[in-house]
Amino acid sequence: MKKATPEKLRKEIEEKQGWGSAENWSNYDFEKLSEEILQATEVSLSVSTLKRFFGKVKSASKPSFTTMNALASYIGYEDWRNFENSALKNEEIIAEYPIQAPKERRGEKLVIKPYLYSSLLVVLAAGIFLYLKATPKYNPEDFSFSSKTILSKGLPNSVVFDYDASKVKDSDSVFISQNWDVSRKTLVNKNDKHHSSIYYYPGYFRAKLMAGNYVLKEHDIQIITDDWTGILAGPRNQRPLYFAKEKFYHDTYIGLSKKSLEEYNVNLGPELPQVWFSNQKDLANFKTDNFEFEIEVKSDYSEGKAACQKVQVLLQAKDDILIVPLSQPACVGDLFLSAYGFGVNSSSADLSGFGANLSDWVNLKVLCKDKKLKFYVNDKLAYKAEIKNAVNEIVGVHVRFEGPGSLRNAVLKSGKNVCNFD
Repeated sequence: MKKATPEKLRKEIEEKQGWGSAENWSNYDFEKLSEEILQATEVSLSVSTLKRFFGKVKSASKPSFTTMNALASYIGYEDWRNFENSALKNEEIIAEYPIQAPKERRGEKLVIKPYLYSSLLVVLAAGIFLYLKATPKYNPEDFSFSSKTILSKGLPNSVVFDYDASKVKDSDSVFISQNWDVSRKTLVNKNDKHHSSIYYYPGYFRAKLMAGNYVLKEHDIQIITDDWTGILAGPRNQRPLYFAKEKFYHDTYIGLSKKSLEEYNVNLGPELPQVWFSNQKDLANFKTDNFEFEIEVKSDYSEGKAACQKVQVLLQAKDDILIVPLSQPACVGDLFLSAYGFGVNSSSADLSGFGANLSDWVNLKVLCKDKKLKFYVNDKLAYKAEIKNAVNEIVGVHVRFEGPGSLRNAVLKSGKNVCNFD
């Protein structure tokens, strides 16, 4: 029996993304996938690595086990071997119990006799009964799940989970998932009462107590920053680098220069370092259906692979996100705009309004009224959209640069409520 091939893994990832065949993916799609893999698995796979795996770039070498493990983990498997074995097991089941239709005789129409219908119904009913019998049924009231952060704000931050999963059946394993991505769940002892984890990145997360794939309890966790926090995003099993505030807090702006990164021994090539600035806090009276947001950003590096000077501005809500892309005008053909359930790629929409000279300060303004959005870049209307998701509370601002970058004058408004992210 043949083992699962990388092609099968490619197909499952394509299905998970829902973007169609990878043959038609843009560079930004691969960048987005790289970011999602990093967030889900803490493994950093470069865009070039992903392009080679999906055949967009020809390569004679095979993908490394690190790459295969990360991709398999991204779609919910423990590693590549686990994916191979699962696929092999499914093939063996199909081979052992093939579903064959009655053969049609030449010149005759295929006719299924009435008694066969009855037999099929019996088999179907028995299958449903066995499935329901095998599926664990739990009463959430039999379990408890809560948590507390060690620090009120700041990074890194440890979270202590308190739980009672003692009534989980012995046939089911108990897991705690720290965020929305249940593939990153951690196995715990059902008879224990506490589990601790470290959160290295700020954000708003939904933790889950699980029995197998069944969610018993869940609750939200917010990791709050101490005002603006500067982060060099790191690959899996490597902690991110936190920049000292005196390095990026300036009189009139927040930012890091090429010289500042060199002082931290951060290389600007061959792969561009991901420099993130985050301001995650408790906010009140700011909702995703009616708000005004304004910020100025500047990319301080345009050499080598940073020629496009891409910048992402994120306005995070509870369990939702708005992502505005900016780039040099020459690179607007590879952008993706996401806004609380709305999403559009430059391959199918005109996003040229998000192009600007990012070597100078660029003003971005987002106006939202009754879930209708208008995006302005340097006071020119760049795009209109309408929010699809339910109304949610806004809880943070994040700005992501490819290398050195700066921001200033970030402010969020809603009616008479004003929040300056100084």
